[in-house]
Amino acid sequence: MRIFDRYSDLLNCVEKQGFRPEILGCAPDGAPVVCLRTGGEKLPAVFISAGSHSTEQAGVGSALGLLKELDTEHQVYVIPSRDPMGMNGYGYALSLSLGEEPDLGSVEDVRKLLRDRGEVLYEQDDTLLAIIGEYGYSTTGLLGRFEVGAGFLEPLFGRRIFYPSSEKGIEGTAPCQRAYTLIVSPEGEVLHINRFHDTPWAPVESRCARDLMARIDPGLTLDLHEYGGDGFWFSARHQRNDDDEAWEKRMADSMIRAVADSGAQLAPQGYAPGPFFETPERGVLWLIAAERGEGLNLADYGADRYGPAFTIETGMTMKGGYRERVETSMLAARTAISVFEERWR
Repeated sequence: MRIFDRYSDLLNCVEKQGFRPEILGCAPDGAPVVCLRTGGEKLPAVFISAGSHSTEQAGVGSALGLLKELDTEHQVYVIPSRDPMGMNGYGYALSLSLGEEPDLGSVEDVRKLLRDRGEVLYEQDDTLLAIIGEYGYSTTGLLGRFEVGAGFLEPLFGRRIFYPSSEKGIEGTAPCQRAYTLIVSPEGEVLHINRFHDTPWAPVESRCARDLMARIDPGLTLDLHEYGGDGFWFSARHQRNDDDEAWEKRMADSMIRAVADSGAQLAPQGYAPGPFFETPERGVLWLIAAERGEGLNLADYGADRYGPAFTIETGMTMKGGYRERVETSMLAARTAISVFEERWR
């Protein structure tokens, strides 16, 4: 269960294993956003994505594990990391503007550097936001913090903001080891990279995923994530027709049963990270994207255009650490794919 420090390490690893990456596009720093193929030739295809939030590295590990271990007749397309720049870390993100990579060990180091080297746009409590070169840099997350079009954000409209991973004790995501990427829309709304899938204006990483989906027409979309808790859950999406809805429900029932039977802890009964979820049973959340707003994430977009789609969430503080996080995510994905195969026999 390898943890990659840099995106280039991931690319070197998959190439050594004999996979041939297909370049879908390039991030602003020139890093290729790649897709890898596994499985057979049967259609419809399965699409697996991970790493849209670079702090969530067990999703990346799970995607790579599935790439190697899946045994299916269906075509499988995997984007193992949708944010190559963020995966390289906060020091790397700063190097894009500074020309060199600073040595950072804590958020306090970040705060001092941003004050010394950047133009401060906003500072309140523990949040400092500065612009350096082409990018914004913050000490904390900013999602949902400001009104759309806030005046101090104007220099960053249409640009990126990076903030550092800061939690201690998370395997794969130490303080400053990853850079979480936020996008400021042209209208001044601060979102993250897992949005914009339904908008004409979209960062390249979202367009890469969207264009791949248009080409492969996936019958199942799985997006592998993590969150800050100690249990497991996933979000499902209501479907466009009764047949897809029935199979989404069958996949959901099988996934949560398999994970519960494995002994992995589930998120608490009724847990939901927002009011836009239906929570009929423990660990299973049905997301209503229209109520959430913010545009469609990848699984929302998959459900809206193609068919069954899930966002799989493992808890970063699960007792078994990184290995359990990866294994639980892989179990859920394998179970969904097994039911998917039943549908198309």
